[in-house]
Amino acid sequence: MKDKEKHKKRGIVLTKEAIAGYLFVLPFVIGFLFFFVKPMGQSLLYSFHKVTIEPGSIVLTPVGLDNYKKALFGDRSFLQALINSVTGALWRVPVIVLFSVFMAMMVNGKFVGRLFFRSSMFLPVIFGTSVVLDLLKTGGGILEGVMETSMMDVDNSYLVLNNTGMQLLQELLANFGFPEELTSKVMGYIDNIFDIAWDSGIQIVLFVIGLQAIPSYIYEVCELEGATKWETFWKITFPLLTPTILLCVVYTIIDIFNSSEGITDAIETNLSSQMHYACAQSWLYSLLICVVLFVIYQVISRRSVYLD
Repeated sequence: MKDKEKHKKRGIVLTKEAIAGYLFVLPFVIGFLFFFVKPMGQSLLYSFHKVTIEPGSIVLTPVGLDNYKKALFGDRSFLQALINSVTGALWRVPVIVLFSVFMAMMVNGKFVGRLFFRSSMFLPVIFGTSVVLDLLKTGGGILEGVMETSMMDVDNSYLVLNNTGMQLLQELLANFGFPEELTSKVMGYIDNIFDIAWDSGIQIVLFVIGLQAIPSYIYEVCELEGATKWETFWKITFPLLTPTILLCVVYTIIDIFNSSEGITDAIETNLSSQMHYACAQSWLYSLLICVVLFVIYQVISRRSVYLD
């Protein structure tokens, strides 16, 4: 009887959670149905036609797969932009995920002011626009003159320290025998640490949630068994974080591909003069993202560990 009551209560809780989940995604579903389905269908239709805009009408001339063939085999700049997007994501995704895990473990500890630091990690999400990022980097417009004069000494000191530290690190990596290409990539990401931190806000929050979801009694058992912090991380923390890693990798890939300037610039350039070709480019790019996500999901999901 007690087991039946427990299962009944569990079913009620799951039903309430399911209803809450459906209500949470309902605005997105409504927005998608009313604002995205029709434009997506039209763009797919245009990609198989030649679009000619005439006074008062749009003329569609069927061309089959010609627009797709042109994008894949006749437009070297677009093909190179696709390759650059994939190769850039291969380097950038691991760096952002590793940085997010490191920062999440830092702010998840117990120390004075951790609420402030957690809030700071989420600021890039609140101000997550390229306009704000450019203003912070350059000062922009009205604030530019004030920031240049007030920050000049700080920038100069930073440049001296940064160049010295970067040179020492580069020499250290070279002495350890790292390939020159890998060294240049590492140095580039260290030099752009602000951009990496700016792109890691949501991932850090997700990893903090993932860390807090790990039961504390597991760490207590590890401590009683005499496991070191290093062993605890690789045997407990990392495996139980794999579902969160999968989520963050998928989010990061979408975010990186969505902000690929080479692709978006190419599509926007053709949108005004060759709408049909721009639609074909968009669908090819979307297909590429889906393929990459499918492969990454299959690889990581098979190694994910879930607590029952």
